[in-house]
Amino acid sequence: MLVATKIRKDSKLYKAVQALGGVFEYTAPKKSEYPSWVMDLFRSKGRTMNADGASALVRAVGRDLRRLEIEAEKIIAYAGERTDLSRDDVVSVVAQTAPVSVFDFLNALGARECGGAFTLLDDLIADGQDLHGIHAMTIRHLRTLVSARALIDRGAKQSDVQRSVGMAEWQARVAMEQARRFRAEELSRALMDAAALEARMKTGQGDPRVLFEVWLAGVCHREP
Repeated sequence: MLVATKIRKDSKLYKAVQALGGVFEYTAPKKSEYPSWVMDLFRSKGRTMNADGASALVRAVGRDLRRLEIEAEKIIAYAGERTDLSRDDVVSVVAQTAPVSVFDFLNALGARECGGAFTLLDDLIADGQDLHGIHAMTIRHLRTLVSARALIDRGAKQSDVQRSVGMAEWQARVAMEQARRFRAEELSRALMDAAALEARMKTGQGDPRVLFEVWLAGVCHREP
């Protein structure tokens, strides 16, 4: 048996093995597909896990497929004869091992996934991160998206965005994908509102968490 992380499909070796019917390709799920993958995993083991529980497991463990399978086995052992499993089973069994990242929150914001952004914000604050620090990172991210949107509107290519904003190739690609989800005026308004929000948070004009969440909901909202 031959195993490779990468192989040219036009190589003689690949074609020879393929001719014998022995080529199997295994690719990791896309980020958004992990909860569905977890649900399928439980289903293959004769159990059902609801979507909320599957998402909770991915958030707790991360996107290590082997680790997810190990934790699934532990949940099944804990459940005994029960076949319908839920988030409560995940919380009861699985220790939080995946680090909560502010960048996941920023990506959810950039994707305008309000529910995911709120969940990740809860996780960040529960993990001890400072709301003012999260706000500062959010402003920085919005400035990047404003720049990317302006370059896109001028017909710039990914390489232009990468060079202008000073990012790695994959970072420029993500920034462009997110910037395209907003109109230029939406990003500019979000950035100005974020600056006003900072002043209100620092001068005690309301509960900082509530103020930030109201602003967050406004950024995620898609105007008709």
